[in-house]
Amino acid sequence: MLMGEVTLDKLDKINIKILKRLTDDKLRLLCKNIRTFLINNISKTGGHIGANLGTIEISVALHKVFNSPRDKIIFDTGHQAYTHKILTGRIKKFKFLNKYKKGFSRFTDRNESKHDIIDVSHAATSISISSGLVSKKNFKNKVIAIIGDGSLVEGMAFEALNYVADKKLPLLIVLVDNGFAIDKNVGGIKYMTSGNNWSSKSRNFFESIGLNYVSEKKGHDVVKLCKKLQKLKNIKKTTVFHIKTVKGLGLDISKNHPYKMHFSMPFDIISGKGAAPTLPGKSYASELAGQIEKYLRKNKDLFIITPATPYSNNLQELIRKFPKNVLDVGMAEQHAAGMAAGLALKKKKVVLCYQSTFMQRAFDQIFHDIAYMNLPITILASRSGFAGYDSATHHSLMDLSYLRAIPNTEIYYPSTIEDSCKVLNSRLHGSKKTLKPLILLHQYEPVSYEYKPIIKKSNYDFFSLSSKKNLLITTGNYLNRAMEIENKLKKKDILVSIMCLKYIKPINSKFSEILKNYKNIVVVEENALIGGIGSEIVRINIKNKNNINLFGIKDVFINPGNSIECSKEAQIDSKYIANKLLKIFSD
Repeated sequence: MLMGEVTLDKLDKINIKILKRLTDDKLRLLCKNIRTFLINNISKTGGHIGANLGTIEISVALHKVFNSPRDKIIFDTGHQAYTHKILTGRIKKFKFLNKYKKGFSRFTDRNESKHDIIDVSHAATSISISSGLVSKKNFKNKVIAIIGDGSLVEGMAFEALNYVADKKLPLLIVLVDNGFAIDKNVGGIKYMTSGNNWSSKSRNFFESIGLNYVSEKKGHDVVKLCKKLQKLKNIKKTTVFHIKTVKGLGLDISKNHPYKMHFSMPFDIISGKGAAPTLPGKSYASELAGQIEKYLRKNKDLFIITPATPYSNNLQELIRKFPKNVLDVGMAEQHAAGMAAGLALKKKKVVLCYQSTFMQRAFDQIFHDIAYMNLPITILASRSGFAGYDSATHHSLMDLSYLRAIPNTEIYYPSTIEDSCKVLNSRLHGSKKTLKPLILLHQYEPVSYEYKPIIKKSNYDFFSLSSKKNLLITTGNYLNRAMEIENKLKKKDILVSIMCLKYIKPINSKFSEILKNYKNIVVVEENALIGGIGSEIVRINIKNKNNINLFGIKDVFINPGNSIECSKEAQIDSKYIANKLLKIFSD
């Protein structure tokens, strides 16, 4: 066991009981070997490497001092918990990282271990959840919230700080301060937590609202962390333990990486090949960013806003080239929408850029501050639909449902990259007086297909006219699979026409005139069936006497995975749909 030297080949034997017996020197060696293990393994599988290299020592120290799972250790967003997973017996599962249904998540996951107290993949939830878990009467079971990677600037984190400070709960908040969210921290909080007097400035803030404050500038000194945590173990009042760390520590290529290797697909440890912050290839995001840049060069009244996810809409270079007009407002989705509303009220053109899974957090601001005032803001929402291996909660499968419910808004889902650029150009050059709020949804991944429409309209495109009897309606993110369905059916001598619906809202009621000509109508969407476009097609088509069949995401969460894997799970893959349609169209 690990009573002798802590070596890499013995890391799989580590557990909390053994950890608690390790001497100071062995603790340091353990941290060193975990760092080597993470770099070697994540370079092969991909994952949140930068953030996790910054939390090795604090994770070891927490498990050395506290008694998980009796003591509740809550990791914010969960992508900082790789060391926690190693220490709680999951090192052999790292080979399954970014593998479909292999039981190993990028984040904390209650299905994996009793030591994972919550399922979490969105930021700034830890303090609020911890406030519900902590008991003012029972001091035996401790609750520790680890927050970092820019999450402290989120509104929910501040709401929670406000509450716990007033209630004086025996809660320990570990602020892991590496100076980054995904990109560098932005906003006033970074001034409080940086500079030579960062500790005194932070102390003044936290103590002024009623919180205890302790700091440690050497956040990678596991022995110092253990000693300070031991003193904080029996706290009776909410305490912030503020530690300075380095994102990507130990991985040399992270020093020159714009996000300090926050997340990466598989990469070469020495050269960094494969660790590019953006995906290669032609994509909606890259093409739209190109259109925005052309307009920015001519018009300084255009403002682009993103809340801490510039990579999702390819804004990195635009932020560098146009720092006054392309603004990363930090991890603050609600503020981003509110600020966009203020700029629009000043008669500025505004493009608000989200990663779609995080746009949900700004629902009320889109509803209340943008749509209700009918402001001519353009919202670009990337990564709509299945979103890969992050989490079931990262899939954006409710976009069409919840956004369609907001009055005064238009929703556009392009069928081609050219279409998306055309719509954006019309927004940038159009009269602000005639524009409603518009949400343009798109995929993040490079486009591997580019079908040419046979009939091109503003509301829809036809990509196949092979049948006057059977019609399949879908959206841009399902177009590739729709064409696969057509080919599979054609081999069985069954023809189907394919329509790609672009304007999801509004769908003109005259659309029913087109639909009435078909005996069988099928709607397939990579969106929830509840409130999706299928339900709208049924409403519009109610007076017609044809057959309508709807396929989409049932009332369930879909596991993280690629488009093929998720489509099969959701039963909207091309093979499943084609087999279903064989029967429907043959009747």
